[in-house]
Amino acid sequence: MKITLENIQSQLISQKADAWIMLDYENHNPTFRALIGNKFLTRKILLAIPAVGKPYIIAHVIDSAFLKDPETLSRFDLVLYKTWEEMLQAERTHFSAYSNVLMDISEHGLLPRVSLADYGSVQFIKDLGIEIHSSADVLQSLTARLTEEQLASQKDACQKALRIKDEAFAFIGKEVKEKGHTNEFAVQQFIARRFHEEGMVFDEDPIVAIGKNAGDPHYGPTKERFSLIKEGDLVLIDMWAKNAAPGSVYADITWMGYVGHEVPDVYAERFAIIKKARDGVIAFLKEQLPLRKVLAYEADDVARKIIQEAGFGEAFVHRVGHSITDDVSCHGAGANLDNFESHDTRELMDDTSFSDEPGIYTPEFGMRTETDLHIKNRELLVLGGLQEEILPLL
Repeated sequence: MKITLENIQSQLISQKADAWIMLDYENHNPTFRALIGNKFLTRKILLAIPAVGKPYIIAHVIDSAFLKDPETLSRFDLVLYKTWEEMLQAERTHFSAYSNVLMDISEHGLLPRVSLADYGSVQFIKDLGIEIHSSADVLQSLTARLTEEQLASQKDACQKALRIKDEAFAFIGKEVKEKGHTNEFAVQQFIARRFHEEGMVFDEDPIVAIGKNAGDPHYGPTKERFSLIKEGDLVLIDMWAKNAAPGSVYADITWMGYVGHEVPDVYAERFAIIKKARDGVIAFLKEQLPLRKVLAYEADDVARKIIQEAGFGEAFVHRVGHSITDDVSCHGAGANLDNFESHDTRELMDDTSFSDEPGIYTPEFGMRTETDLHIKNRELLVLGGLQEEILPLL
């Protein structure tokens, strides 16, 4: 869904909110910027979008020169102030018709992508007797729901990523058989090169990590820092990329391999735990999505409970999953499967995608399994494949 005034007002009506009040300063609010344009604005500015009626901007007179173009004036009324007293009076006057508004806040400030309204501005409006609710789900609906074309692009990206994953593990096996070793950086660059050959783009190079290195969830080799990969090593590959066409959506997958003929029991048993957690999330969502509104943090609870009961709760040091969209990175603007780093109370909505990636990270070795999920007509789709066991590479 595009960020348009029409879509926003439709969302406000469905949320039974009188208006959405946005704040900005020097183009820091991406939703504000999407609506107003990337203009040269240097003072505090407010945008009020009522559920019904023409939206309006409360702006300083110095900035008004950049807001008087025909297109802006056709879409927004202007309310200008000179002093801070006049700004606050304008808020008192124009917001007096509202009893219930949305603002860019989140509970305890736990959702940084949402929490863009400052405390003082929120408190002032609250002191006017107005009830304030979070814009989180409206923002998600506008920025994280995929079109049919975008979903097709994600499916395509996942299929390419899965093929390249197989090629990367085959590359490791071949190098070790022929030379006795390869290294994390060489495998990383192999994957990056294959992504580019497939017409894909990404923000950062993939993660290739063995044993202890994989105990750091965001370890990544560099040209100057990497470890050799040889027989007997456990290998984690976390890779993400999207097609280069505008609007394309990321694939983000993590798979495990073992450089040997038979995977040791200690690795197989540990992997079985994270696989059970991953599949537990999938089973939970398949059951609950058709029945009710499911909140993102609930899925984290399902996976985390499984890992805790297996005795590795302290070694599961990140959320279960993150939103996936067409953003610059594979971490999108929608709901995250998270009741660990934050308490994400956003709804898991139709047409949204997210990762499912439980992991266990100990000083001896780390491991993770990751797939991509999508909700379509309240049904859960698995897009990124499901690893059933660690792959033997020799």
